[in-house]
Amino acid sequence: MSSPTNNLRKIGPFQLVEEIGVGGMGTVYRAVYEKNQREVAVKVLSPDLTANESIAQRFIRETEILKKLKHPNIIKYYGAGWNRTQRFYAMELVDGSALDEVIRERGALPWQEVIDIGLQVAKALEHAHNAGIIHRDLKPGNLLISKQGVLKLSDFGIARDTQATALTQAGKTVGTMHYMAPEQITGKSPITRRTDIYALGCVLYQLLTGKTPFESTNQADLLFKHLDEPPPRVRDTNMDVPIWLDNLVDEMMAKDPEDRPFDALAVQVMLEDVRKKVKEQETKLRATTVAGDSELTQQGDKTVAIKKKRKKKKKQKQATTPFYEKPWFLASCLGVIVLVVGYLVMSSRSESTLYDRAAEYMASEEANDWVHAEKDLESLIALYPDGEHAEQAQLWLDQIEMYRAERRVETNVRFGREPKLEAERLYVEAQQYEKFGDRLTALEKYEAMPNVIKNDEENRPFLNLARRQAGKIKASVGSDTDRTAFIEGQLAEAATLYETGKTLEARKKWQAIIRLYGSNPEFEKLTAQASQNLFDSQ
Repeated sequence: MSSPTNNLRKIGPFQLVEEIGVGGMGTVYRAVYEKNQREVAVKVLSPDLTANESIAQRFIRETEILKKLKHPNIIKYYGAGWNRTQRFYAMELVDGSALDEVIRERGALPWQEVIDIGLQVAKALEHAHNAGIIHRDLKPGNLLISKQGVLKLSDFGIARDTQATALTQAGKTVGTMHYMAPEQITGKSPITRRTDIYALGCVLYQLLTGKTPFESTNQADLLFKHLDEPPPRVRDTNMDVPIWLDNLVDEMMAKDPEDRPFDALAVQVMLEDVRKKVKEQETKLRATTVAGDSELTQQGDKTVAIKKKRKKKKKQKQATTPFYEKPWFLASCLGVIVLVVGYLVMSSRSESTLYDRAAEYMASEEANDWVHAEKDLESLIALYPDGEHAEQAQLWLDQIEMYRAERRVETNVRFGREPKLEAERLYVEAQQYEKFGDRLTALEKYEAMPNVIKNDEENRPFLNLARRQAGKIKASVGSDTDRTAFIEGQLAEAATLYETGKTLEARKKWQAIIRLYGSNPEFEKLTAQASQNLFDSQ
């Protein structure tokens, strides 16, 4: 922290105490609000920069963004002013340090602490992204952490408000080199929430290892590493980090935005999942250790008991054994019990009984009830493969597996997780076309799946889902559907949305057109138009 400033003592209603930071657009001071003596931080735009209209507009935009954001993990905005030749605004003063200072002092942090920090940053990003704000300069220097461990995301100087007019010139790169996503460097792909997720991955890597993922004294070389080199693994430097956290950080730093977690909420879920998995692993290890100790204790007690029993036998006289304790009597009773239990089991597992029990659950309108029929259906098919109800039992089992597969797809899409099976990937791809409204392309992709995917136990639920969706589409889509006309209609809708100020919705449509049809030469002109519209809207 620098010494108190001498050349600037007061601005507006604030008494400036000392300089606490210098950025690209101005200086931040510790200050006191004269009215109530409250300590705040005041950011002052340099006088020579105030005359620059572009920079002045960006400074104003930063205050407008901060007005929109009210979250415990985002720096609070108090108000802005103009003092003849200088612009300034006041914000919350954090009693603590920036994370870059923490890293310099402590080096790599414990992974448990990093998860706490990551969760707070992800919550701040979720709030900002929901408000249409992309930070674009996420780095340890812009993450302030109080002495109580509360993190605050700060410095929205180059943030992008997707719902407002863009200030960045086309093709211009903004951000900090060590944390910039490939699309932010090249400008070829749109800047989205996943751009911030890449930067957060870089920050988490640095917190866990004490160094940035890519390092170079040459800026051009550093940028090419972000573009071309696979990200280093955390556990190559710090073996104390759980493998699940290592995998998450690696996924967040994927070159292709589509390969990163879907959004900041997904990152939160995955960070919590790391904690859960580590806890489960520790519980299993403790259980194994306790079980081993218990077994030894039980064996020891058994030995003592046997010895005592032998001593007791020596002292006691041999007693006459009653008939109901004779082996032949006990064996006869056991035989009767086995016969009775066998009869009861077989009667409960008759084909009709199994079918009736399953049918009761399958008749429910609540899909969650169906899973209770699964064991009976599996038993029916195993015991009576040629029975009169075997075919229906298999249909119901397929229905249950389809339900599970749909839930899995919904969860993976929601949290941005990559499908593990090719069948699931193809189904999700077709589903995207159907959701976008292009049911003809979706139909083609659904119907193509059985030709390229093996109909085994793993893939069958997705193949059945594809057949079901194909049947629904066939019943509602005519053969004269024109995909070119459909895409043109979507472009027109996007243009209307943009013209009426609904920029975010318009951009989503353009992005969907590019994602779904960009690789098809037949629609090259239409996707090029969508790309140009998307670029112009930035």
